[in-house]
Amino acid sequence: MPHLTLEVSANLVHVVDPMLDAVTDACRHGGHFERAVIMSRAVVHDRYRVRQQGMSAFANLTLRIRPGRSEEVRAELAHRLADAVRRAMQDRGVTTPTCITCEIQEIDMRTRALIFAGEG
Repeated sequence: MPHLTLEVSANLVHVVDPMLDAVTDACRHGGHFERAVIMSRAVVHDRYRVRQQGMSAFANLTLRIRPGRSEEVRAELAHRLADAVRRAMQDRGVTTPTCITCEIQEIDMRTRALIFAGEG
């Protein structure tokens, strides 16, 4: 069950849903999580500063996955997700200079708890 968190600066709020759809689809169709439940969420930051090479916005992705994938697979996945954000912005005509980052983290299965609540 991959957990994907997309954090964006408030000046990108108008494209956060297309970005979230794009990265969720990139996970689903990337060859690693076809049958998995992908839990995605977006967090919009109202207060932020971007001090990097003229950028005025940011989009940061964190994907938490089970261990076992090689460094090369994780790096390819990170680039695929970051590029999905870039394409979603480009498709909607966003020209705001944006720093896009992505990090893949492995979940420590020894200390992870999983509980299902509610009726179902």
